[in-house]
Amino acid sequence: MLRRVWHDRSRNELYNTLEARCDLAHCLSISTFSLVAVVNDEAMGIVLARDHHGSQARYSGIDASAWERLENDLHHDMARIDPVAIREFDAAIKAEQRANEKLAAACSVEQAGQITLLAVSHRARGLGIGSALLDAACSFCQDAGAKQAYLFTDTDCSWQFYERHGLKRAAAHQPEQSERALLPSEMYLYTADLAR
Repeated sequence: MLRRVWHDRSRNELYNTLEARCDLAHCLSISTFSLVAVVNDEAMGIVLARDHHGSQARYSGIDASAWERLENDLHHDMARIDPVAIREFDAAIKAEQRANEKLAAACSVEQAGQITLLAVSHRARGLGIGSALLDAACSFCQDAGAKQAYLFTDTDCSWQFYERHGLKRAAAHQPEQSERALLPSEMYLYTADLAR
């Protein structure tokens, strides 16, 4: 599903699939909550989040270091298959991390839960799956004691979805000239008030 939504950097389909898996492994390595929406035995949406305590991720006995090892293994395979695409991917990831750090520094999110990934298949849009996944992630953060949840998004994503669900744009970042080829035209940090 992630492959079809975001990962089409290379002409090589295997590379694109590995890039999507690498992205997912990274998100799993930093998350403490996961939920997948399945319709007719097919994954149609996924949400990942982490509590504001920064607890180590753990899924079915697999800790974050296992996801990190998988991410590294996938990265190695990607580099072997398409060296040009992997350089672009690495540069984009570094630019995104720098932008996200600037966005987080502009807000007070240290005690907030983070929604680390929310994706819905294009075929499932409009079915309420994204809403249900977002609600589940916010409930997880709230149950963990966070008063606020946040997420990063950008103009390449459906950021309007978050506004329709009551999240507020807390910060925006326009890429510098050196970042324009790597990043979307604007990047955002959105917050949700979880106060009971």
